[in-house]
Amino acid sequence: METQSAPGLLQFLQQVPDPRGREGQRHSHVAMLAAMVCATFCNFPGDAGVAQWIRLQPLEFWHALGGTRKPPCENSFRYLMIKLDPLALEEALMCWLTEGLGLVIGDEQLQAVVLDGKALRGTRAKHRNAMMIIAAFDPATGSVLSQTPVDASTNEAATALQLVKDMVLDGKVIIGDAAYCQRNTCETMISGSGDYVVVVKDNQPNLHQAAQQSFVIPKGFSPLCST
Repeated sequence: METQSAPGLLQFLQQVPDPRGREGQRHSHVAMLAAMVCATFCNFPGDAGVAQWIRLQPLEFWHALGGTRKPPCENSFRYLMIKLDPLALEEALMCWLTEGLGLVIGDEQLQAVVLDGKALRGTRAKHRNAMMIIAAFDPATGSVLSQTPVDASTNEAATALQLVKDMVLDGKVIIGDAAYCQRNTCETMISGSGDYVVVVKDNQPNLHQAAQQSFVIPKGFSPLCST
């Protein structure tokens, strides 16, 4: 019986729709996404880093990824990432890790999940705040389990609540900073059979004092029990 090799990165990236119009499709979006993944692994993050990294490689390598002509510039990578559906890319990369590379992510490895919000480098502009995302990170495997953008019309806390609602919480401990110390978020974690640890420091004096008082009041071990 003959065995077939597992699909490679390029085949999984083909599942990601190209969001650009016909005029913007000079370069293959699959080749560009593959270059981004490779550059990130080589510690060349960001649009400028990817553009620099791919131009350091032999032209044959770019062609092997499916690119034509010479590699695209920094602005081309930025335009693609702005238009791209982040959830579609996340799903394709997770399938590549699990099916293509055979990385097994078992339940016993996902006991702790860290929530963290980050501003995307290079997205800050005049009269406009930087784009924010919230990521759910698994410290056991070093993998990002899920991430979602923070819409300009809302905030980090509201986006985190929706992210938590979409997670499998049974047996998990969700870890986050003071931004996630919200009653609705904590209630969602508990009702989903999960637990949480949120870190509140004295740089949030009002919240810090309220948390301290919750531990003093009998049966007030959790913020859910405080009044």
